[in-house]
Amino acid sequence: MKKSLLVSLLNGLKFLLLFPVVALLNFNLMAQQDTTFWFVAPEVDASHGDEPIVVRMVTLDQQASVTVTQPAAATFPVYNTTIPPYSMGTITLTPSKAQIENTPFGTVNTKGLMVSSTAPVSAYYEVAHSNNPDIFPLKGRTALGTVFYIPSQDAYPNQSGGNRRESFEIVATENNTTVTITVTADVTNHVAGSTFSIVLNRGETYSCRTLSPNVAVSLKGSKVIADKPVAVTIADDSVLPGSAGGGYDLIGDQLLPVNLVGVEYIVVKGFAYGSSNYERAFILATANNTTVSIDGVPIATTLSAGQQYALTLVNNSYYITASNPVYVYHISGHNTELGSSIIPHITCTGSAEIGFNRQSNGDFAMMVLTKTAHTSNFTIDGNATLLTASDFAVVPGTGGVWSCARKEFNSISVLATGAHRIVNTSGVFHLGILNNLGGSSEYGYFSNYTSLFIGADVSICPESNITLDAGPDRLSYLWSTGATSQTISVSTPGTYWVEVDDEDCPNLSDTIEVATFPPFPVSIGPDTAICQGQVRLLDPGPGYKDVLWQDGSTNPTYNANTTGQYWVRVFDENLCPTRDTMNLIVHPLPNATFIKHN
Repeated sequence: MKKSLLVSLLNGLKFLLLFPVVALLNFNLMAQQDTTFWFVAPEVDASHGDEPIVVRMVTLDQQASVTVTQPAAATFPVYNTTIPPYSMGTITLTPSKAQIENTPFGTVNTKGLMVSSTAPVSAYYEVAHSNNPDIFPLKGRTALGTVFYIPSQDAYPNQSGGNRRESFEIVATENNTTVTITVTADVTNHVAGSTFSIVLNRGETYSCRTLSPNVAVSLKGSKVIADKPVAVTIADDSVLPGSAGGGYDLIGDQLLPVNLVGVEYIVVKGFAYGSSNYERAFILATANNTTVSIDGVPIATTLSAGQQYALTLVNNSYYITASNPVYVYHISGHNTELGSSIIPHITCTGSAEIGFNRQSNGDFAMMVLTKTAHTSNFTIDGNATLLTASDFAVVPGTGGVWSCARKEFNSISVLATGAHRIVNTSGVFHLGILNNLGGSSEYGYFSNYTSLFIGADVSICPESNITLDAGPDRLSYLWSTGATSQTISVSTPGTYWVEVDDEDCPNLSDTIEVATFPPFPVSIGPDTAICQGQVRLLDPGPGYKDVLWQDGSTNPTYNANTTGQYWVRVFDENLCPTRDTMNLIVHPLPNATFIKHN
């Protein structure tokens, strides 16, 4: 982080200015709460069950109006709902399923979803068919980045038949995004080991899907590099645990970019075991010469970038550390019914308050991870008896610092279906949810995956601004502008950084690069005059979206024939507004002159 002399002086003064509040806790660190979410849904085999499809949102203390759109698809309908505080809302997308699932494979599509909310919400995309359900928790700004590795399970095959395969899906958030992809297995149109590039515009998508259901065919270690922020979904349709039958299930999650994964993790085992134990954790390296330790004991293998280590979960929890950032991908579930989740790293991450949803009256479990000092301070919907210190056990290898709970709420008389709120009054925690829907399992983490992240590098429209947010209730803030507030408004291109202090994590910092889209002026011509009876055709030209004229009309051109001021407002390919004005004078025709002939 770069600091001028002035900023260094401010940094020295901030502790004096904020000394009276340094004992306050960061009570309002939220879950993956955000107001904008980008997502692309995988194609799910219809013969096994791929609908209904929905987006579910949970609010905390603010009402939220939520809209789901497809920026690259002009014919996609606008879906919306309004959700009261501390409630769950659902938007059913099934009527548009053909426009949402990311097919055909190996080609550019227009299937990217953008979920926009007027207030922070947590959200997830759900395939809610009882035979083959799964949830994909949406990670908001933390899902956006430019470098991703693909973690994958390679323990269980896909059920044969239909189109049941492993895939990863990419959606662009800006126009002219060049994405370079390296695949480690044969996918549609490309062979294993190949590297290729595609160009995506805002909301456009691409699917890399394997060609075989064989257990040995895995996309683990595949890589995605983009020159502008993208979001990536991983999915594995109809995974079959064991060789002697059992359930076969959709699994997957939305990824984090490499810059947001960590070096310290705790995996809490779920309930994917009966006669056999199907719990696995896959540790994927993002840099060469990565060493990994489990419960303090180094594994025998040093991992290169893209290499993966598989851990069978026998104990209730494992403490994982690495010398370089790694992904940890957990396969869990209920009995032989599988779900999966990207695990959040634990270094300065977590939430103090999380809104979550119990979807059905089937088995329901929570995996809760927190520091041992905070285990006595949980409430669920204000009730302090549902999750107590006696539910927790110390995580081996952490020196007693961390504890976890594997808590089942299988009776809806104890925890009803619908929206709920879990709070810790003294510290932060991580929350994983296992929901049994029909005969299958849904799995996801809903706590904060990052310590401090003000967003991926971004471009904004000329003469507009963007709000940079360092998160609520930090002990202190210091921006590169000298501001000491939670947020700043930025309109000038440049590099901006922020430094914050939290209760257990002082001197956190993050940087963002803000650029401006090139101006794209529109013109309907200079001021002019015409004669009465003539018409002036006003034409802003091709390539614009959402044309609006001064009288409210939306035609691509306008016939002007009266004196007055005319204007047009259009959006360019980057959805930046631009307008032009012209004045028109209409001269009346002269009075008729009668000519007499002798």
